[in-house]
Amino acid sequence: MSVQDLGFLDEGERRILMFCGKGGTGKTTSSSLTAVHFALGGYRTLLISTDPAPSLSDILEIDVGGEITPIPDAPGLSAVELDYDLVVELWKERYGAEVYDLISSFLPVEEDIIEYIAGAPGIDQEFALGYLYDLYAGDDYDVIVWDTAPAGGTLALIKLQDTFYRHLGEAARMYVRVRSALDALTRGTKKNPLKIIAKWKELSKNVLDMMKDETTQAIVVTNPEALCVAQTRRVVDDLEKFGLRVGGIVLNRVLTVEAADSPFNRSLREVQLKYIGEVNESYRGKLPIAQIPLMDFEVKGVEALKKLEKVLFSSTA
Repeated sequence: MSVQDLGFLDEGERRILMFCGKGGTGKTTSSSLTAVHFALGGYRTLLISTDPAPSLSDILEIDVGGEITPIPDAPGLSAVELDYDLVVELWKERYGAEVYDLISSFLPVEEDIIEYIAGAPGIDQEFALGYLYDLYAGDDYDVIVWDTAPAGGTLALIKLQDTFYRHLGEAARMYVRVRSALDALTRGTKKNPLKIIAKWKELSKNVLDMMKDETTQAIVVTNPEALCVAQTRRVVDDLEKFGLRVGGIVLNRVLTVEAADSPFNRSLREVQLKYIGEVNESYRGKLPIAQIPLMDFEVKGVEALKKLEKVLFSSTA
């Protein structure tokens, strides 16, 4: 395998490939062409975006939206974009009644409390992971390619899940301490709050286990520029700190020797080579490093993705 290609993604067992990195580095392009690759290889593949400003519809040139949508020109590939409004509605549908049962077991509240909690910061992010887990636990897809939010949002999402899991343990212990008093006030009402908390904690643990499973790989996408490379180091460090497996680094928009055909482009290539060298120095021998060249055509539409896929997965074709 050459350093330029993405063939390393074909190695080993994989179930979730999550593409992470600074906003604007090309995560959507990288994740989309990878999803097309696996679909072409006969894998049932889902491309999912949790980016607050998703662009799968733009790059695939088909209205994806919040429903899982088959991609006509790529048999075996489906895609879905989870936006905030959709996630909140799904959250209310799945957990709204339980939230009301839990809170109303010890506070005199009306059902509109569900709307209030649904708007709380982090609820959309929390449910996005729960939605992903349902897909992971099911048997509809062989590979899930995840176009994540920009780096800070993705890391916050993982941190939130870990915090939520620990807080649910505290919530259960707190409820046990005050249960006798609450039972006297709420005798015969609603579901047992401890069972609800235990159910949520189990889901949270399942999500954390999914994220840390060896079949889940984080692929960090970056550009050969100072700010991007600096953030790449932080992203890799943070992912590893949380126990996630970093599967490789993708350097996107690399100017090739052939393209360095003017003084401007030659100067730009020299700058890029400096930062490519820094990435190689930090991670060569530790992580696979691939390069996606700056193309002379617009990567938009399934046919363009197939064209790029032939170049970037040439060693595994």
